[in-house]
Amino acid sequence: MNQTFDIHRFVLMLRFDAAEKGRNYLMMAGVLVFSLLALMVPITLSNEYSNFRSIMHFAGLFMVVLFGGSLYTSGAFAQYSSQGSGIAALMIPASRIEKFLSSLLLNLAFVIPFLIFFWQFHYWTTDYANTLLPSKSDTYKYIPRDFFDYTVCMYLVIQALVFLGSIYFKKYAYIKTAVATIAFASLLTYLNFLLAVNFATRPNKITAFPLAGWKMWFYPEEGMTRPKYIAGFYHITFPDSMHYAAQAFAVWLAVMLWICAYYQMKEREI
Repeated sequence: MNQTFDIHRFVLMLRFDAAEKGRNYLMMAGVLVFSLLALMVPITLSNEYSNFRSIMHFAGLFMVVLFGGSLYTSGAFAQYSSQGSGIAALMIPASRIEKFLSSLLLNLAFVIPFLIFFWQFHYWTTDYANTLLPSKSDTYKYIPRDFFDYTVCMYLVIQALVFLGSIYFKKYAYIKTAVATIAFASLLTYLNFLLAVNFATRPNKITAFPLAGWKMWFYPEEGMTRPKYIAGFYHITFPDSMHYAAQAFAVWLAVMLWICAYYQMKEREI
């Protein structure tokens, strides 16, 4: 098979993948959207402020980051998971780069709009819920911007990791990729946490994630007439240059994982 890229063959390959995987993608989209609606709509159904309903939006964000990209992506190379479907996939008259780009673009066509939908729906429901509240009531707040930046980067990296895992592992790809990713992320988070605790001289409470800022709380010591520290809360963030560098690193890492997935698929075909 000629391994040069041909746009006509690529379009045909994209149509073929859409016909093969489109139904499953749409079914997963329906389940995820329904789950999001169940978590995010209740904020608009009452004229009383509820902290629990506000927290449900954070639960929706957690669900999107963990499952929004990974569930779609886990089946990106499902055709190579068994001998029968693998041989059929190898016999398709298209080059390796055409097959790879078809799987990647079809996957991103579902993954990216899902993330956009969450954020746009979050902003709309928050604004609408605030119009229902009494004038002197507490108001709902948007999810902080640092959460937005961090989750977008993590969403992209998780998608790329699962994309690589779907072709690297022949069986139970999703489970094996999840175990490896959780183990590495847990280790990295723990080391980052130890670094933050040691630099901050053991605060009473700390929130620290890799490639994100540190939030630290210091409480008055027992028996003290006034706090030991001038400020009880510190939020240490990256300077703008480091912030942009962290975002660029996330994009670079995702691209490198996609390239690794291509070469893994190439080896699978040899």
